[in-house]
Amino acid sequence: MIKEAIKGLFDILFGHHTCAACGADVFTEEYFCEYCLRTLPFNSGYICEKCGRAIGEDYPVCAECKADMPPWESARSAFRYEGEMVRLIRKFKTGGKYLASAFARSMLPLLLSEFPDADMLVPVPMTERAERGRGYNQSRLLAESLSALSGIPVEADAVVKTRDTSAQKQLSRSERAKNLRGSFHLSSRKVWRGKAAVIVDDVMTTGATAGELARLLYGAGARKVYLLTAASVARKGENLPSA
Repeated sequence: MIKEAIKGLFDILFGHHTCAACGADVFTEEYFCEYCLRTLPFNSGYICEKCGRAIGEDYPVCAECKADMPPWESARSAFRYEGEMVRLIRKFKTGGKYLASAFARSMLPLLLSEFPDADMLVPVPMTERAERGRGYNQSRLLAESLSALSGIPVEADAVVKTRDTSAQKQLSRSERAKNLRGSFHLSSRKVWRGKAAVIVDDVMTTGATAGELARLLYGAGARKVYLLTAASVARKGENLPSA
């Protein structure tokens, strides 16, 4: 009886829900249980200040960014794309829309601390055909969840994807550029002038898509362009500590 009364009180105060990762009961405002908060691969170690990826040593900029500097101002991600996060991201892409809120809660501190001058959130667009096939744009869900938490508006309709592109991961740098060229279009240019825009996406793999968008926004007069993702793939060959 006492146990049930305590459980009922926690439900009233915090709201009873289950962990977004493992399904365990959670009686706090967190979306993940205590165990998952300790074991999920948060991107909390050394990172490259430019691309935001996990790196093995304390250097300001990783070797790949030095060789080919991304066009955005800086990038950050809440998690490393490994282990349990791979499963969760795949679930997010295949019907697990509820994960947008959980990921956004973990992304929010980065948005507020790293990009304090942000004027708008820009989800990576999908073609109409691709969005119909999936049923939603997961990047837009993330941006809308972040907007609800931060008050920063979402500018989702001023940039559109006009054609589907093949997967970037196995392409060379020049092939990636060719693959993406002309795939995005600005339905309005004036909204970007003088603004600091944060591109929002679920995962950064090669960074080529965000780079193409950043160049487009800078070309339309954006003052700064940042990138914020739920997760990012670590640089190849990095000796990273286990999560």
